[in-house]
Amino acid sequence: MSTVTTIKVSRELRDRLAARAQRDRVPLGVVIARALDESEERSFWSAVTAEHAALSEADRAAYAADSTVRDSIDPADDAVSVRNGW
Repeated sequence: MSTVTTIKVSRELRDRLAARAQRDRVPLGVVIARALDESEERSFWSAVTAEHAALSEADRAAYAADSTVRDSIDPADDAVSVRNGW
């Protein structure tokens, strides 16, 4: 079993968390974990977007020419969805 701890938050925040937990029928910890997961994912994609925006045209061309970056699936292959269970 994992250990638990107490954190101090304002009553307003606790009430917001509790309302979300009740609405979603999950424990408070799940609400907090989901919020953190979503925040981390937004941060990740913001960094990806910023890195992409910073690429020069030459960098983009190098990525486009790199065959290891591209998918190896032929989009014209109708069996792809059946073969991969899509």
